[in-house]
Amino acid sequence: MKHKVIFDTNSIRNAESASDFLGGRKELESFLKMAEIILPDIVIDEIKSQKRKHLVSKRDSFLSNPFHFLRKIDEEGTKNFDIETWISELVNNEKIPHTIIHLTRENALEEIRNLCLENCPPFDESTDRGFKDAYIYITVLDYLKTIGSERVFLVSKDGRLKQAFYGNTQVKVVANFEEFERNTGDYFRELYFIDKLKEELSEEIDPEYIQDIWLNINENWVIKVNTGLKVYFTEVDFSSREILNYTDEDFSKNIDGLKLSGSFGATHSHIAEVSDYDKYFSDQEIIDLVQAATENEQIYWIASDEDVKEFFNTIFQAKQQIIGDELRLSFMEKFK
Repeated sequence: MKHKVIFDTNSIRNAESASDFLGGRKELESFLKMAEIILPDIVIDEIKSQKRKHLVSKRDSFLSNPFHFLRKIDEEGTKNFDIETWISELVNNEKIPHTIIHLTRENALEEIRNLCLENCPPFDESTDRGFKDAYIYITVLDYLKTIGSERVFLVSKDGRLKQAFYGNTQVKVVANFEEFERNTGDYFRELYFIDKLKEELSEEIDPEYIQDIWLNINENWVIKVNTGLKVYFTEVDFSSREILNYTDEDFSKNIDGLKLSGSFGATHSHIAEVSDYDKYFSDQEIIDLVQAATENEQIYWIASDEDVKEFFNTIFQAKQQIIGDELRLSFMEKFK
């Protein structure tokens, strides 16, 4: 199944081309080999607007050019050129296949208004600029509701739009195809890597046994392999893609125990049991633990204890970019 990749305008802007609607075509063609291209409706409309403004400017410049008169070119024909029809034909004749998604929620304007007034991402930190990015942000959130738990990629170089998705483990923001390729797990389902897994785990492994893939606190890959009888967590070097280590320990029990800890002793005990496995934690497990650290009194009352502070600061510092603003500030206040 192909990945779903959503693009913002800056990745595919194409104001000046008279032959194609979408820009960034070389990158888009690379994405097409592995992905379904998805465009928010406002991105389509913005490209239309850019082309319209560009063509009006060029038409006015052309009309003022003396060669218009010298070559006896029909001025009325230039004035009456149907820009809207030309843009529509570019849209209809676009050869790169894509799906358009729409903002659907009824209270979208109110939500965008609140994001602006509270100066939340994707609005700029010190201005009210960011309406288009906020529209894209909510459009993507609406789209996520239609695809279950499937993950998507968003191609954008806008820092505030990327920040708006911090803590949303269903969306991975990448700057370009190179970063997208680094963050896909297709390699780990190929025969070459499967053979290495078989040798390392001494198990018969099929590609469908690979249940999930993510980047850990060391910025290495974690491959979750479920054979039906055992669940393995395998750490793989990000660059070389060599297997570093693995475990079949069910550390989730101690994660749950730590989140629900009812005493200081239990907190220390669960941290001692689970700290050796932090390199296998998923993003959601880390978010849940950080939230527990701010809400469970048995944890944050002993936040200054060396083992407690080291454990939580390690996972927080490594993954704070995925943690929402409110939770991040709350944690920093309690573990300062």
